[in-house]
Amino acid sequence: MKPRIFPLVLVALALTLGTTPTLGLAQERLVFASAGFTESNRFWMVSRPDHLQYDPFLETLIEVDPKTGDYTPRLAEKWQASPDYKEWTFILRKGVPFHFGFGQFTARDVVHSHSLMMRPEATATLAGFWRQVEEVKVVNDHEVVFRFKNPTTVMPYAASRAGDLRIVSKAQWDKEGLDGFDKRPAGTGSYRYAGRQPGLSISFERVDKHWSGQQPAFRNLMFRLVREESTRLALLLSGEAHIADLPRELQKDALNRGMKIYSSSFPVDWMTVYLGGMYFMPGDPAFKAEVPWTNKKVRQAMNMAVNRKELLKTVFAGKGTFTYVTGWLPQSEGWNPEWQRRFDEMYGYNPAKAKALLKEAGYAPGQLKLKILAFTEPGESEGPQVAEALGIYYKDVGIQTEIQVVDWAKVRGMFRKKAIGCCIWPNIISWRPSEEWIRVGNYSKGPNHHYENEFIDKTYLAWTQSVKPEERQRLARAIADHLFEEFADIPLFWFANEVVANPRVVGDWLYPGIAAGRSTHFHLVKPAK
Repeated sequence: MKPRIFPLVLVALALTLGTTPTLGLAQERLVFASAGFTESNRFWMVSRPDHLQYDPFLETLIEVDPKTGDYTPRLAEKWQASPDYKEWTFILRKGVPFHFGFGQFTARDVVHSHSLMMRPEATATLAGFWRQVEEVKVVNDHEVVFRFKNPTTVMPYAASRAGDLRIVSKAQWDKEGLDGFDKRPAGTGSYRYAGRQPGLSISFERVDKHWSGQQPAFRNLMFRLVREESTRLALLLSGEAHIADLPRELQKDALNRGMKIYSSSFPVDWMTVYLGGMYFMPGDPAFKAEVPWTNKKVRQAMNMAVNRKELLKTVFAGKGTFTYVTGWLPQSEGWNPEWQRRFDEMYGYNPAKAKALLKEAGYAPGQLKLKILAFTEPGESEGPQVAEALGIYYKDVGIQTEIQVVDWAKVRGMFRKKAIGCCIWPNIISWRPSEEWIRVGNYSKGPNHHYENEFIDKTYLAWTQSVKPEERQRLARAIADHLFEEFADIPLFWFANEVVANPRVVGDWLYPGIAAGRSTHFHLVKPAK
């Protein structure tokens, strides 16, 4: 059965606002209609998807090449690990000015920016990673050394545009404090911060002589925050926005009105349905045996009830590939090609088998009840449609569902506090190194608590101590194989990030997708000719 989605109704609403683009200020202002994010200038308190709001004006030490995905120089010209991978040395770029006259970028700004990640209120995605740093040592104005407690091989990722360590001015902090930073944070990007209208927009102004020599084509950039999908479509069609984050179900309607899709360079987002309450560490008070999917048979049944092929076609317009283990691509450490061969037998759509497994687990038709939480974020517009489809699939095998559309911040708070045993939730997450994904998602001392047990903790800790490639591969595969065998969650799809743009305003846009915020590198948006 297909999800009950009504794109034609939404398009009709959108068309009431008109379809004539406003082109007079095309070279002056670019407007991106976003599904929204947790609004704050305090990057150390915001998760990676919401770093979209910082990408134009707060830079990182390392760049992510938009074409190749390689890590390339940015504020750091070079970087190198010690033989034991406990120290990472960065040679910093000279002659980089901060916005608003706060002087030149130096190693002291790196120390300051890292110190913000150490603040008690820091909840950024990689805050736990940055807390593993024992010392950030200033060698001179343009050389800094990060010394870690344990070996780390993922530092280039964490310090890159894909991570979340944004470099900000110590001079501004010393002069204006947190209040001044909140009002007008000084970065080094090709755009500078111009202001916010909370709940409505965030604006940026072009830096005409940026240190990189790259000048954005558009003098002003605005992110408009619009939760409603139909309204984002309407803004795009009316010309009030030039680029929009739209669910794939609405993209075809925009294409019919002459719009164009731009995709990230890589298939970098995965969607998985996570199961609350998977806290199998001995003695964990958050574990509740009455949570139905603590039973492995229920978890397998919930997987086999989902028609992935239909879901991919109806909600994602067929643009994606299956995920076999959450977070793993063929280039990831620990990839096992056997997962693909065995996937259909273990996870494939089979309602009859799903019913039988539920019966074996002691659940008669209609007896198992659960809540599905849905939300939208930048690049994550399809959550409510997936939740609706899950409700239909689960009803077909005798599972009763209740769908609740909530804010992402609420869902995040629930799973981080282990207060989500009531619920399951679909979530789109960007690729990161598999070691970092396990730290965030499955290590019991990590932030997200998706599926935890002693085997994962023990193997993960051994993995973090290893620097030999063959040993790291073995340990990574052991964890991923375990997650596969245990039906730790409901893996769905990998796909590229996509946005829809007005081709009369936007001529081209190259972005990798793996940078924090997904739709990034706005300085590379080319105007239509």
